[in-house]
Amino acid sequence: MFSNKRILVAFSIFAVTALACGVTFDLGTSPASVPSNTPTVPQSYQDQLATIVAATLQELTAEAPTATPTSTPAPTAVPPALSVSADTNCYAGPGTSYGFVITIHPGTIVVPVGKDTAANYWVIETPNYPGSTCWLSGTYAILTGDISSLPEVPPSSLTTYTLSEPKSLKVSCTSTEISSDDDHHWGWGWHHDNSGFHDNSSDWTVYFSWRNTEPNAYYVRVYRNGYLLATLGAHAGSYTSTFRHWGHYYDSVTFGVQAVKGNQVSSIETIDVRHCSGG
Repeated sequence: MFSNKRILVAFSIFAVTALACGVTFDLGTSPASVPSNTPTVPQSYQDQLATIVAATLQELTAEAPTATPTSTPAPTAVPPALSVSADTNCYAGPGTSYGFVITIHPGTIVVPVGKDTAANYWVIETPNYPGSTCWLSGTYAILTGDISSLPEVPPSSLTTYTLSEPKSLKVSCTSTEISSDDDHHWGWGWHHDNSGFHDNSSDWTVYFSWRNTEPNAYYVRVYRNGYLLATLGAHAGSYTSTFRHWGHYYDSVTFGVQAVKGNQVSSIETIDVRHCSGG
């Protein structure tokens, strides 16, 4: 297209120059004229040249088609996440005067669902305790993702830990050894006589008991190492758990119990099994 425009411009300049100099053209539409001392430009030639010049100018001034802009998709928001740089206790409300719920350790990633900017607390989903939330101090909090949509939450709207927690937690434990490896302090290892891999595992039976203090509870939840084991009737006061324990007998296991009434719950009371004698 650019070369065609250059040719048209050159021809237009030539045509205008010819008109200015009084040169006549035989375009084949009439007999050849006889030269005379006074050059003349027939009117029909002038009209044809004017048409050519006008077409050239129109071609030069025509606007190039406008490119249709391509739409850029909006970036996808990254869900919010929270971790801590030091052990931080999570409570039933924004402060240590509320019931203790759980300790969040460095490396644990939790989901924030609200915030209390004035008190510098974050409302998080309690890890491994479905349906529960707790309040975590922002002192050691590390936030990632999009937190702009997190709502400001007053304590009264999320204080669901209104039930009295179970008391007088007790545990007893017996174990049956499956195999042992004296050279290692972890689950699997190469035996010292090169006889192959051996595991430090044993079958544990833990008897876990408590005293209920909430008369309005509908049922209680029992947890082991943060995971829900069972949901029992409101008057249940004990639970027996048998499981394969990987590691040495002195590696602790944590049991917890919680009173529940609909959407209301108590704080989760926990106790560690630090020793399990051989049976």
